[in-house]
Amino acid sequence: MKASSAKPPCLPWNREIVPGKSYWRAGLIVALLILVGQIVYFEGVTISRNPVFRSSLEKVCRQLSCQLPAYENLDELIVLQSSLSALPDRNRLFRATIGNRAAFAQPYPNVELTLLDYAGNPSARRIFRPRDYLPETQVGSSVQPDASTVISLSIATLKTKVGGYTFKLID
Repeated sequence: MKASSAKPPCLPWNREIVPGKSYWRAGLIVALLILVGQIVYFEGVTISRNPVFRSSLEKVCRQLSCQLPAYENLDELIVLQSSLSALPDRNRLFRATIGNRAAFAQPYPNVELTLLDYAGNPSARRIFRPRDYLPETQVGSSVQPDASTVISLSIATLKTKVGGYTFKLID
């Protein structure tokens, strides 16, 4: 009888261990962790503003005792009504009602108010921060989801006559 020159079958216990394979696996895991870290670092705020991920991230943060940045999306704040009226002391009163259509509370926005003369040219412009138009008890609070709030600003009389106004919500 001749000895068979065929190789024995490849069984798991007969497999050769390739040196360095565990290094490649460890390197892959480290590279994936770095990739996830970079995505969180560079896109974390954008991801946290996405309503699809926001509720899940809030649950995770409660478990990890971390703080998500405030949800801010000006597209979900709408102006329901605004007016500029004269006061008896010749000053003006600007009022606006802002609604939050987002599913999350949002910080109060900055308001840019521009007063126009009768020709439509800007005669005065100012950016009002929430501390300028909110009562002291509400500074630092947020507009709740599906709620509205009223902004009131008393404006000193200008030398030029006011023919109109524009305003917008800004970051």
